[in-house]
Amino acid sequence: MPLHTAIREIRQKQFAPIYVLYGPESFLAEEFMTLAKREMIDPAYADLNLSVYDCMETPLAEILQDAETLPFLGEHRLVIARQAYFLTGSKPPTKLENSDTSGLLPYLEEPPSYTTLILCTEADKLDERKKLVKSLQQKARMLAFQPLRDAELYAWVERQAEKYQASIQRPQAARLVERVGGELRLLDKELEKLALYAGREGGVITDEVIDKLASRTLEQDVFALIESIAAGRLDKALRMLYDCLQTGEEPIRLLALMARQFRLLLHIRQWGPRGYSQQQLAGMLKVHPYAVKKAGEQARHFSEASLRRLLAILAEEDFRMKSGQVDKRLALELFMTRVFEERAKTKNP
Repeated sequence: MPLHTAIREIRQKQFAPIYVLYGPESFLAEEFMTLAKREMIDPAYADLNLSVYDCMETPLAEILQDAETLPFLGEHRLVIARQAYFLTGSKPPTKLENSDTSGLLPYLEEPPSYTTLILCTEADKLDERKKLVKSLQQKARMLAFQPLRDAELYAWVERQAEKYQASIQRPQAARLVERVGGELRLLDKELEKLALYAGREGGVITDEVIDKLASRTLEQDVFALIESIAAGRLDKALRMLYDCLQTGEEPIRLLALMARQFRLLLHIRQWGPRGYSQQQLAGMLKVHPYAVKKAGEQARHFSEASLRRLLAILAEEDFRMKSGQVDKRLALELFMTRVFEERAKTKNP
């Protein structure tokens, strides 16, 4: 079921007896559960009619027993069961004495109308070979929470800015994503901060506001650093490196993040020409699609042989740094000049 349809039904007080939430985008799943709590439960009696369990610690039979209990001083009960490992291929935790899930099948046949049960897991997909999952697909509202991509992500940024009584246009939304990354929880915090500041200027989040206030993670700094080198701006990349070192970042960690980014470039250089889409590559490499898109732009400036040479240098410098054979700052500077040289070789073979 589409997420917006489920949200509309809940706001219209049409509560399904069972929802299954799955996928790695936990921020959207949390927002959905917050909506369910707000719409389904009278806040005056929330302590009596709202239960949250961890399936890794509580037997499912106990959770279902609670779900079958009549609401107290209210019209509806909400039971949330997190870490629903039994919907995936994961094995039951050894510390759980009773991992029997057979009680859920009869519950599905005649779920109580006065209770909504939410089963959630951050697994990418459910194990559809299981009879239980097949039954849930027929009886429950199945909601997938996958990472937002490109236009979906930018549209979400625009809507979230409105939530904080500000506005942001599509180019600025893309700029914010490029600066902060595609993790929704971090984007939400940044939007709240930017909207508060922009409120003094008519509530519009501009390029200037983003450049002035938006935070960068260290991963994003390294990403931007390599992007500068790929664009032929070694001077800018070195200034960014010095800024990172000035704030106390450990050179070995910077080197490790550089190695991770160049491995990503190599994978994209190898697999991109074989016809894989950005979404497929993102799934294979376990990164956000936006990162694949930007890394693809960077990878065009390096040959596969150049990327392999740079990764070999990174491995050697990592060993030399950790064994005290080289000045760490100097090693980073020399590596960045080598990256620039490899870029020039690719451009002028």
